[in-house]
Amino acid sequence: MVKSKLDAQGQQGFTLIEIIAVLVILGILAVVAVPRYFNLQDDARQQAIKGIIAAGQSQLSLGYANNKMNSSYTFSNPQTECDKVSVSGNASLNCTGSITGKVVIKGTVDGVSNTANWNNPESTN
Repeated sequence: MVKSKLDAQGQQGFTLIEIIAVLVILGILAVVAVPRYFNLQDDARQQAIKGIIAAGQSQLSLGYANNKMNSSYTFSNPQTECDKVSVSGNASLNCTGSITGKVVIKGTVDGVSNTANWNNPESTN
């Protein structure tokens, strides 16, 4: 049997078919994985926004309770209460409305925002 010059030197490589097969598999994985990665980012942003809004609602409830228990506690501006919530980086929390009625809480992360309400327990709204 005649050996080729490459076999005699012990060098081997991949065939063109093998390289193409690997590229096709990588392409399929990329098509499946990339959209899932972006969906995970969107889901993470939405969950972060929900967390910020929940923290704002909790702070408003805490401020209301402190006002009821301690008459010297000032509970008059919803944004003042929401400013006590620690948000970092590209997140923000804005609270507007009447502290005696309904407060609209807007949470924003990476330019994506969502809103929720907090109602004063003594309000009829």
